[in-house]
Amino acid sequence: MKILLMAQHYAPEEVSGAVLATELAEGLVARGYQVTFVTCAPSYPLGKVFSGYQNNLYAIENRNGVKVIRIWSYITASKNFWARILNYATFSIMALLGGCMAQSPDVIFSYSPPLPLGLAAWLLSRLQRVPWVLRIEDLYPDAAIATGVLCNRVAIAFFAYMEKFLYRQATHISVISDGFRRNLLAKGIPPEKISVTPVWADPDIICPLPKENDFRLKHSLLGKFVVLYAGNLGITSALEDVIAAAALLCDQQEIVFLLVGEGGKKDALIQQAREIKQVIFLPFQPRSSVAEMLSAADISLVTLNAESSSYSLPSKVFNIMASGRPLLTVTPAGSEVAQLLELAQCGCNIPPDSPDELAEKIVELSSMPDLLIAWGENARAYLLTRFSRQVCLDLYESMLIRAAV
Repeated sequence: MKILLMAQHYAPEEVSGAVLATELAEGLVARGYQVTFVTCAPSYPLGKVFSGYQNNLYAIENRNGVKVIRIWSYITASKNFWARILNYATFSIMALLGGCMAQSPDVIFSYSPPLPLGLAAWLLSRLQRVPWVLRIEDLYPDAAIATGVLCNRVAIAFFAYMEKFLYRQATHISVISDGFRRNLLAKGIPPEKISVTPVWADPDIICPLPKENDFRLKHSLLGKFVVLYAGNLGITSALEDVIAAAALLCDQQEIVFLLVGEGGKKDALIQQAREIKQVIFLPFQPRSSVAEMLSAADISLVTLNAESSSYSLPSKVFNIMASGRPLLTVTPAGSEVAQLLELAQCGCNIPPDSPDELAEKIVELSSMPDLLIAWGENARAYLLTRFSRQVCLDLYESMLIRAAV
């Protein structure tokens, strides 16, 4: 079977979405499928094309058996609304042309966001008369409205109409969680049209390693109680609570807050933490060092503000679980993340806007190493049975075969 995948991010970018898309494509190739991937030049998160790549009109490469078609798009470091729209629009239009240059597939699989890419995938499926599966990893425009990124009424109406149109036209829809499925059911999408195909982590790549490792040594963390956040430092991250909690613990020198990543809020967070010695910022780390970085944590953070918690299930959750480390989440009690934590018994949750409670919990957990070890073991065990790469690839493969029939 020939499969055409379409997504804005593909390796070598260190963003989780790119890693998962890469692992899906290469996993399908390993199972005997012919996979073509339409994407653009790698540039996330800094908005600059990676060294060794050019933002060419059209380029082809082969990565581990996957035919990768890279097309031109408008790439910028600007985070303003219209720059982002132009980036999404140019990529989506050019992705249609890139798809037309590919060998006619048996099924098309496209990612959202960006939402406009669905229009390109839909039109391509009509032109080539093949089924199309729409993959929803963030609920747009809901998430953009909730976080205040999208507030123009005309734009909201336009993207809401686009969302409904794409849901109607897709042959099948893949979502990351039961919460996302409920959202689509409430919008009138038939249940038989929706499959829950979770995000995963590869437990053979992200695995438990010694805590006192070279990563700790390199960053002067030996003997410290390390509270780690690794991911996007963006509008939904709610890291202000974490820095406020760190400020309350300025006399607890053995507790270190390590924030690893990039994003639109990084400069503001650095400014907020400028006088707090225990807060350390690092850029995104190479994929090859992620397992060691995650294992260097005593506990790992996942934070979401109240507005975005209903529309997001960060993939970092599953990497943390694969690393065998416990989670400390900052989300509303009913969020997808909080529910997963309760099911897996792998950590605890603190509501947003509660830095005092967060600080108290960190101090409490720093004196409970046996509990943290148990939570970490529970996390990895739960991932192995439900969210490992091979378990999830089985679900994807079955879904794509059904859609292609």
